[in-house]
Amino acid sequence: MTGSAALRSPAAEEALATVGLTTGEVTALLDRERADGPRHLVGSLASGFGNAHSDVDVHILVDGLEEPVGPRLRHVGETAVDVELFPARWPAQEVARLSEVPVAELPFGRIALEPAVRSSQRRWLCRWVHAAPLGAGTGPVFTEEEVRVLLPAIVRQAFDRALTEAAVALLADRAARDGADGWTAQACGYLWNRAARGVLEVHCRAAGEVTTGEKWLPARARRLGLTLPDPGAPADGGAALLALLDLTPSDVLEAVRVRPAEGLRRAELAGRSFLANRHDRLFAEWLETEGPLAGVLEEHSPGRLLDAFRRAQLDLTADPDALSGRSQP
Repeated sequence: MTGSAALRSPAAEEALATVGLTTGEVTALLDRERADGPRHLVGSLASGFGNAHSDVDVHILVDGLEEPVGPRLRHVGETAVDVELFPARWPAQEVARLSEVPVAELPFGRIALEPAVRSSQRRWLCRWVHAAPLGAGTGPVFTEEEVRVLLPAIVRQAFDRALTEAAVALLADRAARDGADGWTAQACGYLWNRAARGVLEVHCRAAGEVTTGEKWLPARARRLGLTLPDPGAPADGGAALLALLDLTPSDVLEAVRVRPAEGLRRAELAGRSFLANRHDRLFAEWLETEGPLAGVLEEHSPGRLLDAFRRAQLDLTADPDALSGRSQP
């Protein structure tokens, strides 16, 4: 895959024209909000991917605010406008925090050597990377140099997700070879295509394209000149795909961990013990295990593990130390 980090997001006036609005109309609406601070158009319109039916998403950075507020749904004519308020200190605070995270240079780009951004944080960090200022005198949320500081941590969050998706596909391949019920070639193909999209997401973020929303992934890739990587022939076992992350299938099995699922609890009913998962489903029998997936596979079959993941008895997560030992530039 190849791509370029030279991205251009439209100015707010150009972006709003997509839905038939002007910055003046949106500003007039925002003037009625009890919130003072820099205003930015965010989301798909700000990234240049919106269409005539898109909502308008606005973030306002407010001094003295301790926690985010909103979104508040407003309208300009028939167009929905979602307004969210955020603490004005957060952008600088995150740049300072993430500047301390060690970074490695891998073939696909720079990546943080430790997880540093949660999914909830990623949403607004990514939106601010492509934010378009509303109003004269308002600058971008992040400078180009600040974006360079943020990107490795945003890439790492996608990398960890791609690890778990690839691990599930590897398990499905093994379960299919074992003849486990339900694990057909079609099911394996679906999971490998999911893993391929995860790899593409990593490459998009590494190139600076961090627009949120999975539906925009094809458009993001096209803008960068990237293509969806081929998951590879079944005999390949994912090797060619995982090489795009500088990994082997064995690396993946060592880099993810099995652990008891979040939200588990024991329940006693009629003198019997049950396990309740986070969806309030009860099990009279369940699997208890934890550790690196490579080691767990020595004791439990792939099909049994996949059933436990599907039933939310076990969770599969990326090891925080998955990239330890990589050299720092």
